Amino acid sequence: MTYKNNKMEKVLITGGTGLVGNNLTNLLVERGYEVRILSRKFTTKTNFPTFCWDIKTGYIDTDALKDIDYIIHLAGENIGAGRWTKKRKKIILDSRVKGSELLFNTIQEMGIKPKAFISASAVGFYPAFRENEKSFSEDDAPGTGFLSDICVKWENVADNFQKTGIRTVKIRTGLVQDKDDVALKKILQTSKFGVLPVFGTGKQYYPWIHISDLARLYLTAIENDKLESAINAVAPQQITNYQYILAIKNAIAKNRIIIKLPEFMIKLLFGEMSEILIKGTKVHSKHYEEIGFNFQYKDIASALEEILK
Repeated sequence: MTYKNNKMEKVLITGGTGLVGNNLTNLLVERGYEVRILSRKFTTKTNFPTFCWDIKTGYIDTDALKDIDYIIHLAGENIGAGRWTKKRKKIILDSRVKGSELLFNTIQEMGIKPKAFISASAVGFYPAFRENEKSFSEDDAPGTGFLSDICVKWENVADNFQKTGIRTVKIRTGLVQDKDDVALKKILQTSKFGVLPVFGTGKQYYPWIHISDLARLYLTAIENDKLESAINAVAPQQITNYQYILAIKNAIAKNRIIIKLPEFMIKLLFGEMSEILIKGTKVHSKHYEEIGFNFQYKDIASALEEILK
């Protein structure tokens, strides 16, 4: 993959202090971009110019958008941070949809037209199953249920940018693999007690991507004008929950015991949120070859080897 030359273009990132945002900002600076962060509150956790916004009140510091070349919208409440109560589900949805709407309305009012709007989305867009062999691509229709509904509404707002002539990319991301990922940390914590958990049957597919490859894909979305609409941010290797846990076992200590947590127990513990554990989606992308994107981590073994070294 060949990147264009450094032009000191300006990139605004929402959610820039999160897991993906931190990795992406470092890569962008390395490539010579000027990065700005749009945050819910001023923070000293970043070395980049930080501007504030408030989705609830509709406030945004418009200085963040002046002379901007690209907007990367990563901000969104963590879907796995707590039980999906009615209030919690509204927060999760609003953080994505209303955030996108605020960005769109603001650039319209300011008369700004960035070169591209790049929005996070998720593989939750597609139907989820306990066991399923169909592999979904960007051409397939969305599923039903809370996760799919979020992604559809999220992407519908992104499409408003496209309708005004702004190149728009929607990056449907799988499970991000990184040493600081909360889900992986929890799994590794259980390994300290000699066990590793498989959820339900373990036959549900878990689309995944290494954090470095995800950051490079966002960079490609900036620099490759051929990339528009949706793209599935998932590694080539398609694995089940059981295969994922087995790979972790092989990477850390082969004397760990893999145990299956029954579906009813997972539902008791997590309620409706258990859906993200006991269901999965088999996903691939049809775009990587045409945009010349090559993965550094094509299989879960190499990804975990780098993460857990």
